[in-house]
Amino acid sequence: MKRILYTLLLVFGLLASAWADGSRYASQSVLSSGKWVKIQVAEDGIYKLTLADLKKMGFSNLDKVAVYGYGGWPLNEDFSKTYVDDLPEVAVWKNADYLLFYGKGPRKWEYASSSFVHTNNPYSNYGYYFVTEKETAGRTMEKATSADGATLQVTTFDDYMVKDDDVVSVNNSGRELYGDSFESTLSRSYTVTIPGITNDAGKATLSFIARASGNTGSVTMSVDNNQLISGTFYRTSDEYVVATEVYETANWTADKNEKVNIDIQYNTTGHKNVRLNFFRLQMKRQLKAYDAYTFFRSLATRGNASRFIIQGADANTLVFDVTDGINPQQMETTLSGTELSFTIPASMDLREFVVVKPSQIKAPETVGEVANQNLHALAQQDMIIIAQPGLAAQAERLAEAHRTKDNLTVQVVAPETIYNEFSSGTPDATAYRRFMKMFYDRQTSEADAPKYLLLFGDGSYDNRQLTSAWKSVDMSNMLLTYQTKESLNQFSYVVDDYFGFLDDADNKEDIASKKVNIGIGRFPIRTVDQATKAVDKVISYIDNKETGVWKNNLCFLADDGSNADGFAQYHMVQADTLADYLAVDHPEFLVNKLYFDAYKKDVTGGQNGYPDIRTNLQKLLKDGLLLVNYTGHGGTTALSDEKVLTQTDIAQFTYSNLPVWITATCDFTRFDDLATSAGEDLFLNAKSGGIALFTTVRVAYVPHNAYINSRLIRNMFEKKNGRRRTLGDIIKETKCDLANVSNTNRYKLGFCLIGDPAMKLNYPEYRMQVTSVNGKTADGEAIPFRALEKITVEGQVLDASGALVTDFIGVVNPTVKDSKVTVTCLNNNKTEDSPFNFTDYPNTLFIGNDSVRNGKFSFTFTVPKDISYSGLQGKMNLYAVDSESGNEAQGNFDNFTVGGTSETADTDTIGPEIRLLYLNDTAFVDGGKVNTTPYFVAELWDKSGVNITGSSVGHDMMLVIDGSPLLSYNLNSYYNLLSGKEGAGIVQFSIPALEPGMHTAEFWVWDILNNSTVRTFTFEVVEGLKPNLVDVVATPSPARGQVTFHITHNRPESRMRVGIMVYDLAGRLYWKHEESGTSDLFSAYSVSWDLTDGAGARLRPGVYIYRAAISTNNSKEATTAKKLIILGE
Repeated sequence: MKRILYTLLLVFGLLASAWADGSRYASQSVLSSGKWVKIQVAEDGIYKLTLADLKKMGFSNLDKVAVYGYGGWPLNEDFSKTYVDDLPEVAVWKNADYLLFYGKGPRKWEYASSSFVHTNNPYSNYGYYFVTEKETAGRTMEKATSADGATLQVTTFDDYMVKDDDVVSVNNSGRELYGDSFESTLSRSYTVTIPGITNDAGKATLSFIARASGNTGSVTMSVDNNQLISGTFYRTSDEYVVATEVYETANWTADKNEKVNIDIQYNTTGHKNVRLNFFRLQMKRQLKAYDAYTFFRSLATRGNASRFIIQGADANTLVFDVTDGINPQQMETTLSGTELSFTIPASMDLREFVVVKPSQIKAPETVGEVANQNLHALAQQDMIIIAQPGLAAQAERLAEAHRTKDNLTVQVVAPETIYNEFSSGTPDATAYRRFMKMFYDRQTSEADAPKYLLLFGDGSYDNRQLTSAWKSVDMSNMLLTYQTKESLNQFSYVVDDYFGFLDDADNKEDIASKKVNIGIGRFPIRTVDQATKAVDKVISYIDNKETGVWKNNLCFLADDGSNADGFAQYHMVQADTLADYLAVDHPEFLVNKLYFDAYKKDVTGGQNGYPDIRTNLQKLLKDGLLLVNYTGHGGTTALSDEKVLTQTDIAQFTYSNLPVWITATCDFTRFDDLATSAGEDLFLNAKSGGIALFTTVRVAYVPHNAYINSRLIRNMFEKKNGRRRTLGDIIKETKCDLANVSNTNRYKLGFCLIGDPAMKLNYPEYRMQVTSVNGKTADGEAIPFRALEKITVEGQVLDASGALVTDFIGVVNPTVKDSKVTVTCLNNNKTEDSPFNFTDYPNTLFIGNDSVRNGKFSFTFTVPKDISYSGLQGKMNLYAVDSESGNEAQGNFDNFTVGGTSETADTDTIGPEIRLLYLNDTAFVDGGKVNTTPYFVAELWDKSGVNITGSSVGHDMMLVIDGSPLLSYNLNSYYNLLSGKEGAGIVQFSIPALEPGMHTAEFWVWDILNNSTVRTFTFEVVEGLKPNLVDVVATPSPARGQVTFHITHNRPESRMRVGIMVYDLAGRLYWKHEESGTSDLFSAYSVSWDLTDGAGARLRPGVYIYRAAISTNNSKEATTAKKLIILGE
């Protein structure tokens, strides 16, 4: 018992130690009450607020006015260091007319490794403070008494200057920006004025970048014609290294003048990205009150009681000790003529002072009044959504969906409010992290721990909008990104994980080995329209109304590789390993393998592509997939060098069953770039594309992709404590799994979640079990499926506990596959001595549907004559949906073999009946006119069943146009049974573009006994043929809140331009909407409208005319008009 108690105490202690003390945070923010005005400062300095300034702000009592905050230095990324919570009150200096305060700008200086070094805030060009009027007197500076017994007289001080212009990103990645170019101008001269500089030894530092190609390059820096620094750039051929850096520091010992000339020379032409990062000078100066304020410090004073003697002072001159920026002190000074002095005791700390001429001090800039806020008082939240005010309404819609549908506590927060309480009002990505850490530290158990963070906005590598590319971009709806300091090579990342490193021990070093504590996702949205459509998609997915067998289907897409990349077969090996893992461990899913090298490569006419891969992928997407997993080459605009998927394709996607995508490829979703990437397009497609992506934002490497992809797949499909993981859990646990995997953990930084981290994939949750086949127990000996044998399968739907779901009433959809075969790839690129082999189930014996009653189902089919006769195991996948509740189930069965022939085979000798055949619509007649991409439809019936096995040459369902092999199409996979019509099915196929003129087509179809039927028909292709707008209906009508226009036409699956215009009876246009899209054979094209005009005002009640217009490529417009009644609200 004692051992058990000790173990429990130890475990509790370990859990408690993982969460820091939540009491470190204020229970209420100081901003929660009172009047507050935000001010900004551009640099470290002393700033003045006069009575007149304060009255303009709305304050009247100078004595009670207070300044809060800590300015613009970047927040410390090391969470083991001391942290200032909320907004501290700054000690200020006051007299009867004004106050003075020490303000920190966006550039931080510190002494490290014998040099003064600077850090620019990568998120802001200003530092911020807050002014308020208290009920009591505001805090003022304490006066530091001058010490006795000085052993050191200080008449000079250590100073520094830097030229660091942040204007260009050479990699569109990383936090470092660069300055002057030396590509066409190889040398540049700079002059800086340093009043009071002495001849004491100083230092010079140069940071310079270049990409040396062809030969080496070198850079020199001279100060007053004395060369101090020389650096060499060695030739690089690495395509991912855009430049390397020379960073050198040298002693500056020569005599010095107040005007200092700096010459920087690069010695080689033709190199790229040759730029100055910065140069920095460190020197000593005479201690004097030079300007309105002069900062000073002395390295010599460390360990010595020291007397500072300042020249150029008068009776009004002040000296502040600003070593502690929140608690500055006024130094007690002695004035003798124009010489001001004070003494400090011995200390090893380097202290920072400023001498001030109050009459010359300027006021800070006023930003404006800040509304009361109180993030510190928030209760624990499951999910935080950070969204700019312009997108807050849509973020709130999503938050409410999670509250009502998932029982989560969710808070939508504006980034500005986070900055105000967690980074002194200064934009800083670490403020997001600090905010999340507050919830993490306050948790008392895992139940009230923060779980998800959604960044509801796009981001940029240029957070400050300093580069020409971003300077004029509207970033008002965007959020900050965390960019790594490395900015010149493939290890430069944008890292959303950063916001989830919440342990005290999480410092800024080696973030790759850190474990993220929450699930993080991002919506890369910039506009209200994008936000609205993204939230619509997610809520629709959560509602889970798009039921269907597609949720059983997965697709693994693998590039063919090449000799050049050194991974000729590795993409396929990696994909096949994961596909086979799912086939074994999760056989309820049906894996579709699309490996490039298994298909013929088209190299004709300068082409280099896989048209069959493109066709098959788009067919699978149209039918529906739960997951698409791609491994291979890629970029921001396409998947693979062969461009099997492009941004143009994505823009034209209209399928409604949305998969999650895993893209183990380079740069596919580089969301922080100015141009919208292909991965973003998948997510942003308003009605199609993808529901989420586990995707890459930077370069990815094949060996490391294998680890990352493997963990993603396992976390996606393996349950944890009997429950499916959310998308946020999947990405979080994957990153944590890889944190300690050396040589791979840094590459996990290149993967992120584009999507909602609190959302789950719509896996069917019930399980299906086959209980018997032809009366034989399903779990006994393997049951033979013989050619032409009638098979009856019986089974049941079970819940998670294994109990029969007796109230499950609906439809079952079985898919029965022939036995596994070995597929030998074609070695298209001649990269290996032997081609890659993999196993697959390419041949289908049966696809059907039947009823489920009270949790039990049965279906019957006849095994086709065209089977493998292998005697090996086949595969059966099952899906079912409850017609009332929408609950879904899935399962599998493989205890059967395929081989032999039935002794009681049917003697049917009649081929399938083609009951209906047309192009585009049922009004088609033989010889009729059609567009260049007509839609082929045929309804079939056969008592034995239609043959779609694909296992026998010459027995495929085929459409052959003009007898041409190039215009011959295998339609096996386009055939579907018609529900409730035994033996009946339909084939639908969008014919690729045809030349104008007359064409003759033959349609061949076979039954499972290999009886055939052929139908010949002719048609005329007319380029630009106007579509037929059959009808348009507005529902509801009359309309009160919203109306949807349903357009029926004769161009299924064709991309159309659709327009809706609404007029009053006088012909005045009130609303116009245009978009492009497609609809399928059985659904109208729908456009919704909220009854508001172009300015957002709701239309008055009355009668209006709406006109619908449709057209296709190069066609004339088809239009029709009807009346719409709008009611009052």
